[in-house]
Amino acid sequence: MLAYKAPRLVTVDPAHTSRTCAACGRADAASRRSRASFECVACGHADHADLNAARNIRRRGLALLHGEGRSHSATPANRETDRRLAA
Repeated sequence: MLAYKAPRLVTVDPAHTSRTCAACGRADAASRRSRASFECVACGHADHADLNAARNIRRRGLALLHGEGRSHSATPANRETDRRLAA
């Protein structure tokens, strides 16, 4: 359904994106304090749960687009990495 809107569509497995920290990459269900709140038990990174998951999905999609061949990157993305992958 979305393919007609985007010139390039990448499907990403969303598994565990809501419990994985976008800052450090650790996945832990305890990091989900509530439905809307994410606070990493490892590094303390706090964010809205949906924004944190969206960052993880974006990182996985960029990894697939740029040939890393895996959708589950444990390495967190940062601004420098995002710029490098987007180029």
